[in-house]
Amino acid sequence: MQIAFISYWSCPRSRLGVLSSGGMNVYTLNLARELGKLGHRVDIFTKTHQSHEKRINQLVHNVRLIHLDSGYGNDYIKSRQFGKNLLKFIKENSWEYDIFHAHYFFSGLSFLESASDKPMAMTFHTLGEMKKKYAGIDDSFRIKAEKNIAAKASALIASTELEKDELVRYYQTKPGKVHVVSPGVDHHLFRPLDKNKSREKLNLPKTKKIILFVGRIDPVKGINLLIDAVGNLTDKHPEFEKTVQVLLIGGDIKSRLFWQNPEVKKIVRNIAGRNLSCCIKFLGSKAHNRLPGYYSAADLVVLPSVYESFGLVVLEAMSGGAAIIASGSGGLKHLIEDGDTGIFFKSQDAQDLAKKIWELLHNPQKMESLGKNAYTESHKYCWDKQAEKIVKVYRQLIR
Repeated sequence: MQIAFISYWSCPRSRLGVLSSGGMNVYTLNLARELGKLGHRVDIFTKTHQSHEKRINQLVHNVRLIHLDSGYGNDYIKSRQFGKNLLKFIKENSWEYDIFHAHYFFSGLSFLESASDKPMAMTFHTLGEMKKKYAGIDDSFRIKAEKNIAAKASALIASTELEKDELVRYYQTKPGKVHVVSPGVDHHLFRPLDKNKSREKLNLPKTKKIILFVGRIDPVKGINLLIDAVGNLTDKHPEFEKTVQVLLIGGDIKSRLFWQNPEVKKIVRNIAGRNLSCCIKFLGSKAHNRLPGYYSAADLVVLPSVYESFGLVVLEAMSGGAAIIASGSGGLKHLIEDGDTGIFFKSQDAQDLAKKIWELLHNPQKMESLGKNAYTESHKYCWDKQAEKIVKVYRQLIR
């Protein structure tokens, strides 16, 4: 098959944790790579950006990355212009595709604007209705656009049964139109490593307990909740701040714009207000292939998200054998078995998160058990198997 991915919102090769870059980048790149291994040709179309390479880049066998201009204005305007430029570029080069697969709602808008008569599979990755419900972020224009895309797409691909239910309930999508295919994880990259060697290599303290957060700096990720939990523990146990190091991976800390971000300002004020500067550290974004070392170096990986459609960070941490505490929101309920492959805390409850952190840090046997079970569970999620399931969806659409 000739497959076109539309990834307007973020380039798969962008640094993770910076602005719009995150799990969707990992998903898009890994899925395309596996489809290429199966003999399909995949072109990933994304918008031009400051660090983009030449227009057409050969990523791996059968997979190309193509940058197109998106014009000026806000992203609602630019995504539509991107769609027009996409159609023009394809026609000028006399390229043909059997199917389009759009990632995130802006890409869906781009496809609709391209006026292509080919089938389109849509993966939203996150939904406006869910951000409204769980994080109080009400973007009515986005929700309206998502509902229009959901109605016009040939098929929707959801990561979990819960996301499918959300699409049916909130977007009035017929159940038969939604196909559930979970993301996968690269088990060759994400695997358990020696803790002491990882800490030495990363220049991390060997004697302190390390709590790790990985993700975009975004209100929905709940970073301030983690800070509140650590603050509660230092209030109750003053010695805690001297024995613990909290590492925050994500964001371009070398950029002035990063520190001007409203969410970053809230986090910085919270850290300063609780006198936690000595035990909480921004590390900025890290290359994807460096994350396994951090997962292995950490005692705990904490994902305090208000909502996650799936949680690729958690799956990668599981594959690395990490002990995980998560909010149990959204798709995380389908990924973690509470008490067996991870620990849930009450969503948006800093006191309960603090309690779970304290209990696990003082129970090394439980942390080891969680990590081993998580590692085993992660092997249910392999990119090659997930790509085969996606191909079955494509074939149904192009009959």
